[in-house]
Amino acid sequence: MTDLYQPDPGAPAAAPARPGYRTSPWRLVLAATGGAALVGALWAGLGLAGSGGPAGPSGGTFDLRGTFTLTSGGDGFGTCVGSGGYADITGGAAVTVYNAAGTVLSRGALGTGRPAGMGTCVFSLSAQSVPAGEQIYLVEVAHRGRTMVTPQDARDGDVALSLGG
Repeated sequence: MTDLYQPDPGAPAAAPARPGYRTSPWRLVLAATGGAALVGALWAGLGLAGSGGPAGPSGGTFDLRGTFTLTSGGDGFGTCVGSGGYADITGGAAVTVYNAAGTVLSRGALGTGRPAGMGTCVFSLSAQSVPAGEQIYLVEVAHRGRTMVTPQDARDGDVALSLGG
């Protein structure tokens, strides 16, 4: 008779018991940190952070420039200012640039108006340091409503807005 605690010499040897595989908590922290860093690098590299879409090729900022024409209600003789219901249209009136989401990107002002015929005034408009890379810009003069402007026109100084008529 064999002892219950002694292995049977004719039986094949059993493989040693393998303890449960355990990962060090530091390895998990390192893997999670590395994964987060990779995702962040991709996010920034694709230019998605902040703008909600790919950044434009130019990056940086530009000065938006153009004209604002008041086609009726202007005092186009001598000093050029709006009159009547357009009295808020004067040199120095606020120009605000928004992105498609309605976030204010820049603020500027109308320049001095110049007469351009009976009751018509043409003002220069400008807003400095407008962030490049937006899909569309919305420009508003003196709280008179937002007008859509293409990025190309905004960068090239070809913004041409009008009121009245």
